[in-house]
Amino acid sequence: MAARKKPAKPALRRTPILEWAAATLGLLLTLAVLGYSLWEGATDRDGPPSLTVTGRPGEKTAGGYVTMLTVRNASHATAAGVEVRATLERAGRVVEERRASFTYVPGKGKATGGVIFQTDPASARLRIEAEGFQDP
Repeated sequence: MAARKKPAKPALRRTPILEWAAATLGLLLTLAVLGYSLWEGATDRDGPPSLTVTGRPGEKTAGGYVTMLTVRNASHATAAGVEVRATLERAGRVVEERRASFTYVPGKGKATGGVIFQTDPASARLRIEAEGFQDP
């Protein structure tokens, strides 16, 4: 009987350092996303939207003076159907009034739009305010 040969031991295969680095980076990114999601969920407060409206000076166009509006929402709650009123006043008297509707203002986000006046906004006091919204 012939002597049996033992199978050769496979060479120890070492995991490349680059593979370990990629796996570590993937783990850290996954943990960061999960941690942020948990933190945001835990700190999210129920409450109404917190809306503020700002406007930029009117620009002359063929149709009148366009005043660009930005509605910002400081809360986590979403606002739908936001109604904004913009008025031009001189000596305490309303010269012209315009309204704008914003379909959607996300929580911690903003929406932009504009109103068109026939009177130059530079010649009067511009007053802008959010009048109302709906829960989406």
